[in-house]
Amino acid sequence: MWFRSKRIENKDWEVMNNDVVTLTNGRRMEEALLAGKELYEVSKNSFGKQHKHTVTALNNLGIIYTLREEFAEAESYLLAALQISERASGEISREVALVNMNLANLYGYKAKKIMALIEK
Repeated sequence: MWFRSKRIENKDWEVMNNDVVTLTNGRRMEEALLAGKELYEVSKNSFGKQHKHTVTALNNLGIIYTLREEFAEAESYLLAALQISERASGEISREVALVNMNLANLYGYKAKKIMALIEK
């Protein structure tokens, strides 16, 4: 994986982000989580806490934790991404819509898991 203690450029960030997405899509969740956490740290350090890259990294972590069925963690990351997105882009924007969609997916998936437990 990547290890960056210094600032990176947009093109390097994009490569790291693509790696996270590829690992997540391939359901390689342990590797995706490690790469996602690293992407988040690099994003914060290189671009700042309020930057769109940081929001994307938070959103990625929310998706990864949702797929791992770690719902509290997923919600925490997605709500942080939503809060930053709304401040940066306004309540009606593509970024806000994407994070809201992922929150809806999280809540739907969580509800299905709960219903499955109740029906047993």
